[in-house]
Amino acid sequence: MRSPISKSFVSRSFLTLAAMLVMTGFVSGAFTLPARADAELLGTKLTPMGADPKASADGIIPAWTGGMTTPPADYVVGQPHIDPYADDAVLFTIDQSNVAEHAARLPAIQQAMIAKYPGKYVMNVYPTRRSCAAPDHVYAATKANVGRARLVDGGNGITGAWGGIAFPIPKNADEVLWNHKTHYHGRRFAARITGGNMYENGSFTRVVRTDKRYSYYYAPQTNSSEDLDNRLFVWMGTWSVPTRMNGSGFSMTNTINQIVEPRPGFLFRPDTRKIARAIPSATSYEAPMMSARGLRIADDMMLFSGSQDRYEWSLVGKRPYYIGYNVYRASDPAMELEDFVQPDFLNPDPIRYELHRVWVIEGRLKPGFKHRYAKRVIYLDEDSWIAVGTDLYNDAGELTHGQIGFVKNYYEHPACIQDFDVLYDIEAGRYNIDNVKIEFGPANLDDPTINERGFGAAALKRAVSR
Repeated sequence: MRSPISKSFVSRSFLTLAAMLVMTGFVSGAFTLPARADAELLGTKLTPMGADPKASADGIIPAWTGGMTTPPADYVVGQPHIDPYADDAVLFTIDQSNVAEHAARLPAIQQAMIAKYPGKYVMNVYPTRRSCAAPDHVYAATKANVGRARLVDGGNGITGAWGGIAFPIPKNADEVLWNHKTHYHGRRFAARITGGNMYENGSFTRVVRTDKRYSYYYAPQTNSSEDLDNRLFVWMGTWSVPTRMNGSGFSMTNTINQIVEPRPGFLFRPDTRKIARAIPSATSYEAPMMSARGLRIADDMMLFSGSQDRYEWSLVGKRPYYIGYNVYRASDPAMELEDFVQPDFLNPDPIRYELHRVWVIEGRLKPGFKHRYAKRVIYLDEDSWIAVGTDLYNDAGELTHGQIGFVKNYYEHPACIQDFDVLYDIEAGRYNIDNVKIEFGPANLDDPTINERGFGAAALKRAVSR
């Protein structure tokens, strides 16, 4: 049965968004991008990552002054992060009583959740802190990518970019999406994370996965795009919970051009005790993720990590939105997992929202192609290029699903990463969450034990046998 809010609500939301974008000059036809990709703009008129460094006219969004690059005095590397903004008070709360007032600054998924759960689903808005920063080597490579990075194969691949954001001064939606795919989240990533499915009856299936990733794109020995050999990063994950998943795992390579080479890799199933080479239908597009019971698909990881070829992408523009930012409280081990992962939706209390300028792109399914989602609207933070939200529509133009990504600065590095994300199935009233750090602490973004030889079939077999 379809949710009664879906079609009419989404139509109103989209028209409201379109009207606001027209009035503010941010529709794709009116939004003015730089006439040329000038590397000297970075670090001067733009931040080193290509964002607008200036404060907003109303002063709500402050100027970017370098981000947070020094940890709090009492922070110990490897321990849970100390919230540097713990003393900030909630400015106001968005709920069903005032959502119309703030609708122009909310993705459709947020509006839909407020409408579906009136009086329960709320968004606590805090002062905006432009905390995001990156290492100097990322800034230098980002600047070097200007002018040499190019889209290839109709936007399905890139060349001439490595070590930094591919297109910090983007000209179109494909380049904006590639900036998300190439955003910096460490060279050698390691984490033990919690995720799982919350079902409509209030039962939760907890999932525990150990992750490690090695980035070819950010490896210090990469000196050209040819060195990448069509590889962004390689990723190994092994599950220990739930029981049915215990001992299973994968080792997959996220390729750059997934048309030329779909994500290759290996899967291990404990029931057969065998390593199997993954086939494209198991790693691409609508392939169901192993632990998500069909709720999450391959394209949904990190909000979007798949091939771009099934959609016609357009640039909507850039404007302020309330997004999940500096979410240190949502990773605090002092909170029990069950206090955060609750029926219907995540506990709003520890989640911090701030107003930030956000790039908006839209993908419409091309004629002749099939996909669960006929339209995707993706929101990306200007300071980090991280995807912070997606609105997902079916063939009838109804909003059926949506995702929210939450940004946190690992200031010891420094690097802003998408620390966790949630995918809501609006119609069914269920959700999937991934990469939660409450139970096992923050990720290590530069684990010296990780190298490119620690992946593949043999390495996976060793990992699941431990």
